[in-house]
Amino acid sequence: MRAHAEFRWVDLEAGRRIDDPAHACELLEMYVGPQGEPGGERFQLTVCTPSALKEQLGRHPFLIGRHWLFVAELHPDQVTEWLSDRIAVLEAPTWSELAERIGRIGEWEFEDDIDRPMLWPP
Repeated sequence: MRAHAEFRWVDLEAGRRIDDPAHACELLEMYVGPQGEPGGERFQLTVCTPSALKEQLGRHPFLIGRHWLFVAELHPDQVTEWLSDRIAVLEAPTWSELAERIGRIGEWEFEDDIDRPMLWPP
């Protein structure tokens, strides 16, 4: 099973623009469902440049980064194209497994390497 994605830049829909692509932080919603089937899930990412992250950290000294995507410059079309490419190559036997992979986008050794025997605890 493979997925199909549609994207929504929440704060940019009202006509607001990104003034400086090198200093931007925007919420992106991805609506992803199985190809050729009804239904799907909403995933949210904060897409942020390093300088905008630094500004955010000045206001909020602790940020949880699990659902953040960092880019050198924020160009919405390039971000959605990149994410579409990543989602298009993911495959799993069930929608639940595929949605779990999409929700992580990247891999994390301890979540994704299920064939490797657990080394801890000894």
